[in-house]
Amino acid sequence: MRLRTLASIAAALLLPVLLSSPASAYDMGAPDTPVRLSAGLSHTAFVDQEGVLWTWGSNQSGQLGAETQETGTDLEGTVIPLSSRPLQVMEDVASVSAGADFTVALKTDGTLWAWGGNDYGQLGNGSTTPSDLPICVLDQVTAVSAGDYHVAALRADGSLWTWGDNLYGQLGDGTLESRSAPAKVLDQAAAVSAGAGSTAALLGDQTLWTWGDNLFGQLGDGTRASRSTPAKVLDQVTAVSMGGYHAAALRADGTLWLWGSNIDGQLGNGGQGNTTDQTGAQLQTLPLSLSTTGPVTAVSAGTSHTAVILADGSLWTWGRNDTQQLGLDQTAPTVSLPAQVPAVTQAAAVGTGTYQTVCLLSDDTLFSWGPQAMGLLGGGAVETLAEVPKAEAAAPAEATQVTFQEETAAWVPLAILAGSAILLVLAGCLSRKERVGV
Repeated sequence: MRLRTLASIAAALLLPVLLSSPASAYDMGAPDTPVRLSAGLSHTAFVDQEGVLWTWGSNQSGQLGAETQETGTDLEGTVIPLSSRPLQVMEDVASVSAGADFTVALKTDGTLWAWGGNDYGQLGNGSTTPSDLPICVLDQVTAVSAGDYHVAALRADGSLWTWGDNLYGQLGDGTLESRSAPAKVLDQAAAVSAGAGSTAALLGDQTLWTWGDNLFGQLGDGTRASRSTPAKVLDQVTAVSMGGYHAAALRADGTLWLWGSNIDGQLGNGGQGNTTDQTGAQLQTLPLSLSTTGPVTAVSAGTSHTAVILADGSLWTWGRNDTQQLGLDQTAPTVSLPAQVPAVTQAAAVGTGTYQTVCLLSDDTLFSWGPQAMGLLGGGAVETLAEVPKAEAAAPAEATQVTFQEETAAWVPLAILAGSAILLVLAGCLSRKERVGV
C-alpha cells in the first residue's frame, strides 16, 4: 500500500457536540430533520449541541463567515486564506448548509443567513456582491439546502423558494436566468436537497420531484435532458440527497436507490449503468435499488462519492477515492462497491464533500478524513492527507503530545481530549517521525 506523508496534524476540538441528524455537502433532505453537519467544496460547517455554528477550511470567498489570519495552499498549490481550526460564527443556529464558496445558516427564530461568494446571487440579498459576514435574507424558514451556487429553502407554509445560479434550470422557475433574490417555485414541500446544478424536493405525500442539470441522468427521469420545472420521479421516499452528478434516496421500506453518473463508481453497483455518455462512461438515468446488509438510515451523496449509515450504526462508502475521502485502508482511485469504513461504529451523522468526509458517532466523537490541504480536516494542520479513521487504542485522556511513527507503523489516533469536549480523531498512514504538542 502506498504511504502518504502526514505532517504536524494533532488537535482536540473544544466543541461539545450532539448531532441528531445526518447531513452532507449536498445535504440530505428529510422532513423535520435539521442539518447540523455540512461539508462543502473546500470548507466544513458544523452546529454544536448549544446551537453554536463553527466553520473551517478555505476562506477564499469569505465562506467561513469569520476573519482568518492563516494562509495555506489549495490542492493546486495556490496560496489562499483559510482556517485549519474551527471558527465560531454565530449562535442560536438550527441548521446549516455549505455550498461551493458560500454558507447558509438557519437560526432558531426562522431567519436565514448567508455569506461568502455571490457571483450568481447565491446569497439571496438582491445583489452579486460577496460578503465576509452573515447577511439575513429570509424569514419563516424551516429548512435550507445549498447547491454549488444556488439555494433552496422551505418556509413554514410548505412553500419552496430558490435563488442563485440557474444555468441548468436548477431554480425550477421555468427559466434559465439566475436570480439574486428568493422566489417561490413550489408548494406542499416537506424536504429539499440542492445538488451541484440540480434540485430535489420531497413533498408531503412522499413523492420525489427533481429539476435542473440532467447531463448525467441525475434527475432520475429516464432521460439526459435538463429541465427547468419540477417533475415527479419516485414515490414512497423519506429522504433524498442530490450530489454533484448523482443522487440517492431512501424509501419508506429502508431501501436505498441511486441514479446519475457512475463514472467513479458512486452508485455502488460495480460501475454499471443503463446507458453511456459520449466517452463510454456508465450512467444510470432511472432510480436503481442497491442491496445493503441492512436498512439504511442516512445517505450522503457528495460530488463523486457516497456514504450511508446502516441501522446498526456502521458506515459504508464508495465512489471516488483520489484524496482518500472514502476513509478506507486502500489507495485505489475509485471503489465501485460499498465498503465498510473500518473501526467506525454507531455513526450518527455523515457529510460528504468533494474531497473530504466527516462523520459523527453517537458518543460525540467526530471523525474527518481526506486531504488536509485547505484546513479541510479542522485539525490544525494544512499539509497532507489523513487517510483512514481509527477509533480504537486512543491516547490517554491527559495526553498533550502525539507521536508520529515511522512508515512501518500502524494506523494511530492523533489527538484526544476528555471531559465535556468531543474527541476529534484524525488518522493516517504515517511516513515521518515527529512529536507535536497539542
